[in-house]
Amino acid sequence: MPLSKIQFQPGVNRETTSYANENGWFNSDLIRFRKGRPEKMGGWERLSSNTIEGTGRSLHVWAALNGSKYLGLGTESKFYIEEGGGYNDITPIRTTTTLGSNPLKTGSSGSGVVTVTAPSHGAVEGDFVTFSGATAVDGITTGQLNKEHQITLIDSNSFTISTAGSASSGNTSGGGSSVIAVYQINTGLGTVIAGNGWGAGLWGGYVTGYTQTTLNDSGGISNSDTSFTLTSAADFETASTTTSSDRSASDTTIAVADSSGFPSKGTIKIGSENIRYGSNSNNVFGDIIRGDDGTTAASSSSGDTVTFVGLMLIEDELVQYTGKSSNTINAGVVRGARGTLAVAHDDGVGVKEANDFVGWGDESSTSAEVGSNIRLWTQDNWGEDLAFNVYDGAPYYWDKTLGLGNRATSLASQTGASGAPTITRRIMMAPQARHLVCFACNPLGETQQDLLLVRWSSLEDPFDWTPTATNTADSIRVSSGSEIISAKKTRQEMLIWTDTSLHSMTSGGGDFGAFRIGMVASNVSIIGPNAATTVGDKVFWMDRENFYVYTGRIQVIPCTLLRYVFDDINLEQGFKCFAASNKMFDEVFWFYPTASSTEIDRYVKFNFTENTWDLGTLSRTAWVDYGIHDNPRACGKDGDVNYVYIHETGNNADGAAMTSFIESADFDLGDGEQFMFIDRLIPDISITGSDTSAAVNYILKTRNFPGDSLSTNSTSAVQSTTQQAFLRSRSRQAALRIESTVTDVAWTLGDLRLNVRPDGLR
Repeated sequence: MPLSKIQFQPGVNRETTSYANENGWFNSDLIRFRKGRPEKMGGWERLSSNTIEGTGRSLHVWAALNGSKYLGLGTESKFYIEEGGGYNDITPIRTTTTLGSNPLKTGSSGSGVVTVTAPSHGAVEGDFVTFSGATAVDGITTGQLNKEHQITLIDSNSFTISTAGSASSGNTSGGGSSVIAVYQINTGLGTVIAGNGWGAGLWGGYVTGYTQTTLNDSGGISNSDTSFTLTSAADFETASTTTSSDRSASDTTIAVADSSGFPSKGTIKIGSENIRYGSNSNNVFGDIIRGDDGTTAASSSSGDTVTFVGLMLIEDELVQYTGKSSNTINAGVVRGARGTLAVAHDDGVGVKEANDFVGWGDESSTSAEVGSNIRLWTQDNWGEDLAFNVYDGAPYYWDKTLGLGNRATSLASQTGASGAPTITRRIMMAPQARHLVCFACNPLGETQQDLLLVRWSSLEDPFDWTPTATNTADSIRVSSGSEIISAKKTRQEMLIWTDTSLHSMTSGGGDFGAFRIGMVASNVSIIGPNAATTVGDKVFWMDRENFYVYTGRIQVIPCTLLRYVFDDINLEQGFKCFAASNKMFDEVFWFYPTASSTEIDRYVKFNFTENTWDLGTLSRTAWVDYGIHDNPRACGKDGDVNYVYIHETGNNADGAAMTSFIESADFDLGDGEQFMFIDRLIPDISITGSDTSAAVNYILKTRNFPGDSLSTNSTSAVQSTTQQAFLRSRSRQAALRIESTVTDVAWTLGDLRLNVRPDGLR
């Protein structure tokens, strides 16, 4: 039989089943697509052997006039500036105190634990304090005491530290009368502590436990269409029954003949009234809201028709419906439901079943981020200096001329500072002119944070924030939403995300360079403060439902991995999600924690030139693209130890083998009725790296029906010089996995030819 060339479409697609994704790729790890061909992604190595305290959540690079290259790095515990592989701790100081007489007391004999008496210390568990002036106590030396320690909290007036010493007698007080304690700013949380209850959902609403398909109407739909077709409407529920008794307009339960076809919660229609219910048990709908969706509560008679009102989300528009015909939604369609805007939608956009839609003010059983978020930082340059802040904390300033041995100090404490914010969410230098800008900060002369307020310093002065007739300092309040979540600058503007909208901040063009803010779109937000990245004049981001790009206007990015990602993401830890660019290969990453993890363990990646997606497993918590440095840098862990890594260097995972693979969807002969016999493959693969003789495994997996599990049938080790490989496989369906598991090898896949012929079962 002649050889058959097997060609797969570029990109990984999991929006359908493996069998339905014929001639496509279905799974991957640590690969990329370049010119339509899959290849192994570049490796990584540690920037240095030095470690960092805490999980890195923010990276920023810049260069000084003398050529020195700096990397700002923020964790939940510290803020560093890296230079030459060394990490210089510039974490700001909260307070300095001289303790009372003999404030140190040893623990039991042989223990290195010391209890410190420090009234009203203001520390929290995990804070750092540096002692000086302490004398030796009970065998614990001055060198062991007069250094930095991490605090274990006992109460508001005392805490413990652990030293490398050993108490001689135990339970002995000492230290002298000149012990000085220098406290660094309080540490933050390394993970989100979630809460429940009324209003725990996002302001703009979100959907839990949804299924997803796409709009399949040629030419799309207008803002008034009341009939449209989906790729699959199988999971979009419809149901009907009748009432089993008379009901008044004030009844709090609805008894029906049969509620078994209705979901556990949702909305029903009786006559012209919509009734939202929160429970469905024993043919009774309970926890009801009468006259929902702007309808009027009304009485009903026994035997009246009860129809389920389905809810779907098409991009940012909610649509109600009561009936369908096959894959066409065509009955009881209400566009722009729940206060959303009815708009036109293109063919192919995502459509979500949204019966579990939770909006502002809805009682929610779903955890959401409330109050106890992880510590995040933003940072930007002012010339050679660095301005940075803790999310919902004070802005700080590091003066390069003072050297790396000096810590940052608050912006408000700088010489000549006037009216500078003391609390903010984000800080950056405006791209249009040299103004320092704070987002969600306290108004001038007040201490309370205004979550929609934007303030900026005077032109060319990062310390002057008090507006006068002769400077350009000013402020403006964002017009919609309840809080600013994030901000990102692009070439000539700054984008601002609130919890319900996106805004553009541009130069006002006035005599003093004032700014103006205009709304770009409503019903759009962002999953976390760092979930956006800028590449040239494009800004990419993700919210809790989609991926977007802004190029002067917003576009939803069609994603072949959308359902795979959002069905398996831990939304409680959504603030950890972040976007990263890799300009070397025209790629944007989104790193996120999966549903079973509280820390980032996976990525999804988009090539914005070739419009291809792939996915993989990689634990990275912050990233900065190449530019100042020749390669991207990222924060990650080796076990419990935190490092900074250089990426796209070599072909290994920090010296170890880097397992990389791509796996196809199923393929068969014709319609899969016949068994196929495969006995030979002709590989087409380029193997590079320091070990070009290394083998890449071609793994053939088979099954006879889509519902069967794939089983490995044969594995062939292929080198760049391999002419052909022999195997023996008989099945209705097959999938191919190309995988490398050895060090010092890179590969690029070409076309594949197989010797395939029809065959019988035996």
